[in-house]
Amino acid sequence: MTTCKNVTKTLDFGYRFTKVFFIIACITIPFSFFQSQVTKLDSYFSAKAKQGDFNGVILVAEKNKILYQKAFGFADFENRQPNTIHTRFPIGSITKLLTATAALQLVDKGLLELNQSVKFYLHEFPYPDITLAHLLSHTSGLPSWDIVFGKAIKDHPDTVFSNKDILKEYSEQNINLIFSPGSAHEYNNANSVFVALLIEKVTGQTYEDYMKQYIFIPAGMKNTFIPTTPFFNYLPAERKNIAKLYISHMYTPLKENTETIQSNKDYWKKFNFKGFGEIITTAEDLFRFNTLLTTGKILSPIVLKTAQEAIQLNNGTVLPRGMGWQVEKDNILGKIVGHGGGLTGLLTSFVYQVDTQRLAIILDNTQQNAEDLSVDALMILAGQPLALPGKDLARIYGRILLEKGAISAKNELYVLKRNTTEYFLSEQQFNKLGYDFLRSGKIPQALETFRINTELFPQSYNTFDSYGEALLKNNQREKALIMYQKSVELNPGNENGKKIIQDLIK
Repeated sequence: MTTCKNVTKTLDFGYRFTKVFFIIACITIPFSFFQSQVTKLDSYFSAKAKQGDFNGVILVAEKNKILYQKAFGFADFENRQPNTIHTRFPIGSITKLLTATAALQLVDKGLLELNQSVKFYLHEFPYPDITLAHLLSHTSGLPSWDIVFGKAIKDHPDTVFSNKDILKEYSEQNINLIFSPGSAHEYNNANSVFVALLIEKVTGQTYEDYMKQYIFIPAGMKNTFIPTTPFFNYLPAERKNIAKLYISHMYTPLKENTETIQSNKDYWKKFNFKGFGEIITTAEDLFRFNTLLTTGKILSPIVLKTAQEAIQLNNGTVLPRGMGWQVEKDNILGKIVGHGGGLTGLLTSFVYQVDTQRLAIILDNTQQNAEDLSVDALMILAGQPLALPGKDLARIYGRILLEKGAISAKNELYVLKRNTTEYFLSEQQFNKLGYDFLRSGKIPQALETFRINTELFPQSYNTFDSYGEALLKNNQREKALIMYQKSVELNPGNENGKKIIQDLIK
């Protein structure tokens, strides 16, 4: 395989004197290179799955050709039903990417304008300064629907609210914006619901019908649909071949089925909104969507390029967000764009490397860190050496701590951590374990985990910051103050820590 591209060669002569040469480089990449990278992908993700850090489907592609696709773990742990490459997943906020694409199609057709006031299209909309661009980039300043619907829920606790209600409620409550449009950024699901309303307004179609006709069908997304009610409330006919969602704890191999959490069901049944996170699909259907998108078949290249440019706030600050896209620059990968998604028991990621046209999709139904995994996949393709993950000492420590107590766990930890070949010690993993215990109500184990993390990593301000947070939640204010003071001593830029210290010494 031969690729030719512009290469910028920079020679640094010191200080500010830099000379840049542009050359054309033609690089022949043998097929064996890609075979080697695919082998590395499989080894890496197999190891991740074995140690409990991945349970789902991965798809990696380059120039609209699938290089690697594989399923790991179970779609249904209770019945030992495995995930397959055809298993369907809710994709969470990756839905916003598809909704944004639909709206941008209408910009392409002249039916919507990025900088036109939303009120121009939706006359009841109470905020005249908010534009479509503000909605797509989450710079609108809209209050969350939890705040806006507070009164309606109190007055009508059994009512199910849908898209037809959101405009009316925002209009009637007319709650002040959090900030003036374009002056700041705050991620808010309501932005995408209003984008869906704009799609309906200018096309005369329901959001569901438009998405099916102009996104799903053209892309060949045959395993994709919008459920009647989102998250945990699917109709029996809609549940076919959908992965169940599980909370995965670091301190036990047992998974907690999210279907048992009634509060989740009740919340999402009450807020039956569309356009922000509800789409159900497969990794391969998302690949098909990206193929049509990047070949200009569902959106013009000019509009797509605009959508994938990092936006500026009113004061000139550049944000890692475009119009519906997350936009980032990586020292190795260059420009990467995409979106992530998540809810209880689920994390998903869709990341596209613009220069190399490489795509990584991760769908995980045990809430593992999908965005990190997708970037890992692109790093492997880029030839970056990623060590195969060894046995996670945080997981081992957590299980012993829960079963045998702090002394046994510490003794075993200090023996095993000498073996750096088979085991790995991570500050982040211990921090994650501490918060896992904390969220599960296992306060003594959480406090001991955060404490030992300060012992293992005494130069990290974050270990003391996290320990202080846990102590404060347990109302141990004096100890919490000491931890926050140590954190700020190690990192004078820890502004949040300084604020908490001021609150504690009042």
